[in-house]
Amino acid sequence: MDVCVGGTVRAGATSITFTNPRPEPCTITGCKIPGWPPNPPTVPAAQGGTPGKLVIQLAERGPSGTYPYSVSCCPDAHPVIKLE
Repeated sequence: MDVCVGGTVRAGATSITFTNPRPEPCTITGCKIPGWPPNPPTVPAAQGGTPGKLVIQLAERGPSGTYPYSVSCCPDAHPVIKLE
């Protein structure tokens, strides 16, 4: 999912994949999904037209819900992760 947009993931997922088509890295903060990494993860910048990619491993299976977060490269965005 695009780091500045968010998206939907299956409830019970153990990982979430983010992409970043922007020229700068994007740090994700404020996500309250149980099992989210304690240190804010950073999705790498795009390189040569290829979006950066980061797979975040959750320490526990994500329960159903809607989880907003903030992202450094898109301060005016309001992305959410929906676990359904």
